[in-house]
Amino acid sequence: MPFFSQKKSGDVYGALVDIGSGSVMVAIVHSNSKENHPRIVWSQREHAPLKNIDSLEQSAKAVITALMNATIQLDTVGRQALHEYNSRAKISSIQATISAPWSYTVTKTINFKQDEEFTVTEDLFDELVAATEEKIATELEANETINNLGLRIITQSTMDALSNGYRVAQPQGGKAKEFSISRANVVAQEYLTNSLDESCEKLFASTDCRKLSFILMMYSVVRDLLPHVYEVCLVDITYEATEIGIVRDGSLQYCTHTAFGSFSIARELATALNVPLHEAFGYLHAENPLAFVDTLTQKQKNEVEQIFDAYIEKVNLLFHETGDVLSIPKHIALHSDLKSETFFMQMIEKAAKRCLKTSPVITKLSTEILKQTYDQTSGENFMNSHTDTALLLSALFFHTHHDSSSFVYV
Repeated sequence: MPFFSQKKSGDVYGALVDIGSGSVMVAIVHSNSKENHPRIVWSQREHAPLKNIDSLEQSAKAVITALMNATIQLDTVGRQALHEYNSRAKISSIQATISAPWSYTVTKTINFKQDEEFTVTEDLFDELVAATEEKIATELEANETINNLGLRIITQSTMDALSNGYRVAQPQGGKAKEFSISRANVVAQEYLTNSLDESCEKLFASTDCRKLSFILMMYSVVRDLLPHVYEVCLVDITYEATEIGIVRDGSLQYCTHTAFGSFSIARELATALNVPLHEAFGYLHAENPLAFVDTLTQKQKNEVEQIFDAYIEKVNLLFHETGDVLSIPKHIALHSDLKSETFFMQMIEKAAKRCLKTSPVITKLSTEILKQTYDQTSGENFMNSHTDTALLLSALFFHTHHDSSSFVYV
């Protein structure tokens, strides 16, 4: 279809597909390297009516239905919006991110050390990459839970290269006594990625579709936004899941999640307070998200407190699962919809205090993206035009990394 093209120009147009735990977001973005941020041409989110989040198969089918509906909207309404924005614009690629529980990001670091100084050759680099891939494959094969889910590799990435303990962008040809690389492999649910591929092939033939996990994308954006923060705990909150990533010495080391997110909380609030789900969900997005508690009876207040405390404890248990013997980093990078940041910052801060026994430092990513890449006018324009601010991170990654050689999309 003429909507998509591989032609290169000064301006790059991309289609975003963000497959969350309980929804699918699609968008069209316009990127120009001379500008600090991309422009959102059009976006839409399709919600999956997940009634039983304990059943992955049922949840996956609901998300696939949302994916089908979303890509049809991208092909029709999105196409028209792009034509009205610029009738000559052509989309060059599709960026598809997949969140937990549909994707897993497995990382490994391997070291090479000698008493005498050696040259980091291309062959040595390739041998170390192969060794890390073998370690990752062994870990995946040993994980019975992952194997039973039917997963396939969608992304491979070299996150870091250290020569004598220092980061190097081009290590080949350099001298060192110690050299290490950190690699990440992303695996995702095969039936979901197959549906994604079929949709892209059917609707947007011959267009490159680049798939990666949301947490790996988030890690890359955090490195750009916070270049001097090397120890950080990533927290991504979607509708039906909360995922964390542990970053140590600048590299993503471990990822895990719990199947409980913003809709999950709202669903329990709606039941406890006997209010519509959309009203309960609205509480979490209010400027003062806990103000509604003052209007409740004591019995209702107790029930709400139990719901919040149960979520805090779920996150606290996640924070104790770091993949090593260390506590989570004190610095936390939190990603959620902009309007829910206030609520989740309170929840995450309380969970972190239980784990760390001290107050964490929390960076709210949606707010940070607006602060660093938008001026006041463009930021206000964005907020006036887009209610789905969770797309800020995906759009920024496309703007800064769509031509990056750091990722191999399988």
